[in-house]
Amino acid sequence: MDAPVGTVTLVFTDIQGSTELWERLGKAFQPILDLHNRIFRAAIATHDGYEVKTAGDAFMVAFQCADHALNFALDVQEQLLLATWSEQLLAESHATSTA
Repeated sequence: MDAPVGTVTLVFTDIQGSTELWERLGKAFQPILDLHNRIFRAAIATHDGYEVKTAGDAFMVAFQCADHALNFALDVQEQLLLATWSEQLLAESHATSTA
């Protein structure tokens, strides 16, 4: 998809506590991040988003309209909840927090 033009809606994301997870899980965090990224990129495509850039585990995504951005955000949250995460990640005390 081409970058949207005119008035756009931007979505910024970040994995809360990812630096600590990298430090504790080491190389075991890479497959977790890969799954996260696949979920995000599938949702970006589904909702006609444009991946502006990534930095570590953070995404910046542009949408031509706010409805697409909102539906993207809702879809990503649902897909993250439904994903099969590693037991190592789920054992982390803050990995399942909703704060």
